[in-house]
Amino acid sequence: MLTSPPARASGSRAVRRRAPGRGLTIRWTPDVVIAFFSILGLTLLPLLGTEGALLFLLGGMILIVTGPDGVFRAARREWLLIAMATWCLVSFAWSHYPGVSLRYGIQLMLTVVIALAICQRIGPQALVKIVLLTHFIAGVLSLASGNARGDGMGYLGIYGSKNALAFAMGLLFLVGLAVLLDRRMSWAWRLLALVGAGLGATLMVMGNSTGALAAVAVSVAAVGPLLLLRRMQAPTRLLVIVLSIVLLAAAGVMITTILDELAAEFLNATGKDMTLTGRTELWGIALAEIMERPLRGVGFQAFWVHGNPLAEELWAIFGIEARSGFNFHNTLISNAVEIGLTGVAIQAVLFITAVYLALSWAVQARSAASLFLAVLMVRQLILMWVEVVYFFQFDILTVLVVAALYYGRSFRLAAPSLQAAPSARTRVLRLA
Repeated sequence: MLTSPPARASGSRAVRRRAPGRGLTIRWTPDVVIAFFSILGLTLLPLLGTEGALLFLLGGMILIVTGPDGVFRAARREWLLIAMATWCLVSFAWSHYPGVSLRYGIQLMLTVVIALAICQRIGPQALVKIVLLTHFIAGVLSLASGNARGDGMGYLGIYGSKNALAFAMGLLFLVGLAVLLDRRMSWAWRLLALVGAGLGATLMVMGNSTGALAAVAVSVAAVGPLLLLRRMQAPTRLLVIVLSIVLLAAAGVMITTILDELAAEFLNATGKDMTLTGRTELWGIALAEIMERPLRGVGFQAFWVHGNPLAEELWAIFGIEARSGFNFHNTLISNAVEIGLTGVAIQAVLFITAVYLALSWAVQARSAASLFLAVLMVRQLILMWVEVVYFFQFDILTVLVVAALYYGRSFRLAAPSLQAAPSARTRVLRLA
């Protein structure tokens, strides 16, 4: 496991920091190697297909089989994650397409358990380095592919759509920025992060996805306040947060008075129509579906299925010839159609908890891992209102939401040890 340097006790029991290394150092323990190839399989899933999923499963199953007790403890602590995956799985019992819900429900359960196994076996800094490396590889392959849309309206790379490219390269940009800002990282890691962030930004622009670019921009804007809050004492920090919430609420009230004018300007600048490419019509249809089955939904991933009359009609209306890769463009609404308000409530509690824990961790700990997961969760929080951002099987973002929950909670549980003995402080630093 890659950890922060151990704390050393002096006369005042101060914690000393080791100078950063000079190269691309990472402790390639068996756990880290297995986690790397497992996450690489997910990252390159658009290119490798089934082989990528099998690589993720193989690595994950090795981690589970070689450390079942640790995985069981992690699953027991994050029991609501298991409950969410179980609800999606058992939805096959009332699903319109039981085979589809059963298959994808099993895959989601495996994804969640493997994500917990990875987090339990490697440290957060190791995970961040793995994410940087794997997404840098995906970025290089995308740039080298030369694959663009036939109509010239966006670059695709190794991905099936410009949005998928933009979301993945936005992740590369954010992880690169977080590593670049971590002074404990070696110059080689920070140089790779700089190149990776530049590559990610370039491919995002080439992808021409307005929503992804806007979400990343707002996420980056959150870095400054997070770094500022780190320098404040707890009482001052709380006061600043409360005042910020009040100011944001006041700004929100003011913006609503000119919302129509702002929306018109934004849509004219981006070439979108006033319904955000048909989203309002989609939302109306989805809400009607939810009203018919409010608590349980139609079954996990059992709406956008070939043969479903309403799905076929919507694909035809919106010109989706591939009959795939389409959704209701709102996480809560889209997921409520499939797993009902019950399932959505569980997912929302998990997601908001992950956002809170990640932000809290980033404010208290100076590390690439805490900053990356915090800004990533901010990005997902922004995108959830216009895209579907959680929870999917065989998806790197599902793994990272689990990581935000697991590492954020681990740091929170260990934080009181900062006032304890030096050995306890060392355990906290390993989570920083």
